[in-house]
Amino acid sequence: MSATNDSGVGHGSVGSPQESFEEAAYFNQAEINESLASKATPPKYIPSPKHVPGHSFKGASENPIKTQDEGQHLLDTGYKEGKQIYNITESGKMVKFQPDGSPDNGYHSYEVSKPRDIPAGILKKMLEDGKISKAEYNKYRKGKK
Repeated sequence: MSATNDSGVGHGSVGSPQESFEEAAYFNQAEINESLASKATPPKYIPSPKHVPGHSFKGASENPIKTQDEGQHLLDTGYKEGKQIYNITESGKMVKFQPDGSPDNGYHSYEVSKPRDIPAGILKKMLEDGKISKAEYNKYRKGKK
């Protein structure tokens, strides 16, 4: 066996260049990112006891969502901005879903208590999709329920 000065980095078994180290590293990271994205866990609705009607948590708003199925449907069809997801219940209450940091990608929800805190882009999309009327849009933008 003869010794060579070739480090073998970025080369095939006989020393012929195949791709640079940077290209190989970039390509592999791209593959990893694609793999991770395709295996992302979809959001799961997990009600928080902090927002259950009749709770004893001072300052926490109540969750107007009545069932697990309703919560999951609202989460799945909601409007996302950043980490939060917004939607409107059948009774017309605006809810905000917040990630809880659990490994199963759990989200809990609560009623929006300050309409002005709803991002303008979310309201505009809801208006465009017919989820809210122009009058409701204007009320939310002015900070009214």
